[in-house]
Amino acid sequence: MIPQRSARRRLTTTVLLLPLLALPLTACGSEGSAAPAAEAADPTPAGTSAAPDAPDPSEPADPPEPTAPADPSAPAEFPGVAPELIYLTEIPGYTLAPQSAGVIGEDGWGCSYVSATGGTIELRVERAEPGAADTDITADRAAGITEFHRIRDGVRISVLTTDPDADPDLLRAALEAAHPADAAELAEALPQKDGGAPVRRGDLPRNGDGAPLDPEGAAG
Repeated sequence: MIPQRSARRRLTTTVLLLPLLALPLTACGSEGSAAPAAEAADPTPAGTSAAPDAPDPSEPADPPEPTAPADPSAPAEFPGVAPELIYLTEIPGYTLAPQSAGVIGEDGWGCSYVSATGGTIELRVERAEPGAADTDITADRAAGITEFHRIRDGVRISVLTTDPDADPDLLRAALEAAHPADAAELAEALPQKDGGAPVRRGDLPRNGDGAPLDPEGAAG
């Protein structure tokens, strides 16, 4: 038979040990519940980065990149005309007629200069025949047309008129003054409305004064 004093002593010891045994269990439970709480606080999935902050609408937007200005020396474009064949000249007493400028032949260039008295001198620039050698200024007269022409670097340049009173020296000087035109010169000499180019002159004769010619034998 166990004495009562020993039984009481064992019971007291057991009661004192019960809280101590519960402490590790509580600690383990708190650690297990902390992880889900932390995951709930951060909704970003693992392995991904957070989205960048949206721009502040109160801050001014970056200015657009400046565009390079157009090169005034670049040749202007006319439908059907090779840019390297666009020439202009200077003829005292004559003014360039903008409506006359345009394509001739395959990709050649033609334009007319008019005087106050109604005289017309046409400038034509076309590709020469393949293999054609350079030539000096030559004058041809046929069927009421006077033409001065020459070939330079594979390009045939000519000035012609049907005006019987045209000064041959004036035509020669006009041919000598013919030169490739840049965009700035064309913009001044041939102003274009609404960005359009001069109309193609499909009614011009192969040799003429820049205006439509009546067919041979027509009345008037």
